[in-house]
Amino acid sequence: MNFMRKIVFSIVIFLCSISAFGQNNSGTPYSKYGLGLFPDNYGPYTAMGGVSVAMRDNYNINFMNPASYTALDTLRFYFQLGVSGEYVDISTNKEHSKYQVAQNASINMAFRLYKKLFMSFGFNEKSDIGYDILYNNEVIGDPSMRFLQHIEGEGGLNEAYLGLAYQFGKLSIGVNSSLIFGKVEERQTLQILPLGSGYYLKTRTQIDIFDALFTMGAQLPLQLNKNSNLTLGTSFNFGTNFHGKKTFEAYKISMTNGTQTPINDEKWEDGNIHYPFKMIIGTTYEYKKRWLFSGDYTFQNMSQYQEFGGERVYKNYHKAALGGYFQPDATGRHWWQRNKYMAGTYFTKSHIDLNDHTINTYGITVGSQIPVRLRTQELMLGVAFDFGMRGTRSNNLILEKYAKVRINIAFKERWFMKSKIN
Repeated sequence: MNFMRKIVFSIVIFLCSISAFGQNNSGTPYSKYGLGLFPDNYGPYTAMGGVSVAMRDNYNINFMNPASYTALDTLRFYFQLGVSGEYVDISTNKEHSKYQVAQNASINMAFRLYKKLFMSFGFNEKSDIGYDILYNNEVIGDPSMRFLQHIEGEGGLNEAYLGLAYQFGKLSIGVNSSLIFGKVEERQTLQILPLGSGYYLKTRTQIDIFDALFTMGAQLPLQLNKNSNLTLGTSFNFGTNFHGKKTFEAYKISMTNGTQTPINDEKWEDGNIHYPFKMIIGTTYEYKKRWLFSGDYTFQNMSQYQEFGGERVYKNYHKAALGGYFQPDATGRHWWQRNKYMAGTYFTKSHIDLNDHTINTYGITVGSQIPVRLRTQELMLGVAFDFGMRGTRSNNLILEKYAKVRINIAFKERWFMKSKIN
């Protein structure tokens, strides 16, 4: 199979995989706000607290910083697949429940395009929405009556990207050109108790998004001495207006025969959702090619987030992550010598502020990346475990305790190596 046939074959697999994955719902009530819950920790370095911006190696496609593509092998074609599963214990001062969900899937490919120019393309789930909330409150002015408010939401955003990276001496720069698409849907049902023979109300709001986002990145590896290396990295996107269409529908539904009567049906075409500036800076320190330590800081100007000209209601987003690994011997005879044993931690101060409390997230991570050598391929199997907490029970809010597992599989195919024996 020649080079062009292999590229076409990979693109077909990629497109089929996109349709197979679909959008998975996150399940958390905190996904109700904005464009959904953006993951605090995902990608090939999940086991290291989600550090990414200064990470570069020749096994993983680090789509979090496009400048890292120049670290890949020049004679290999890469295919990478990742998916996360999550178990969550959710509680308030009065109630308790659990849920499980799969989310944050990614499919990525990469190869050298020409000399020092590298390319990557793929698909990532960018945000998740999935909640089901029920309120039971008194009717103001009539304590003998109550009303039920049932709120459901689903959807999220996806990203299909094409990335390029080029190396100027030691400095690598890159850009991901992404197509952001998806929908955000919320449904509400309002019902007066006790039930009578009248009506109850249903509303549906849907936002459809389809636009471009550009993410730039840079990495600078420096050799400190014969045993130590330092890498500086950054990635960022400027504030971008996503074009979207917002649709609102409202009905009253008869409790006797189920007849639906429209109350409102409005559409706003070509509205804008402002996705704010985001920047990650970080560094990686490697010692004797056995120990590696990395740290990231992420800032996003979420105070500028705005939907269709509405109010700006969020605070700025901050995240700090630290992680590292130990690899006994990269060329060792035994598999356990070639393993990378990883651990990390992260803290997120989110943009969501409810009842005078910022919804923060704390997490610790462990895992391993296991290299497997095959006849014509090399495979890196990554397994990461993420244990953390999101939110609080104070002021009638929700505390989530979660355990996640992420599987990341990266293949290196010898497509560009010529056979010496026919």
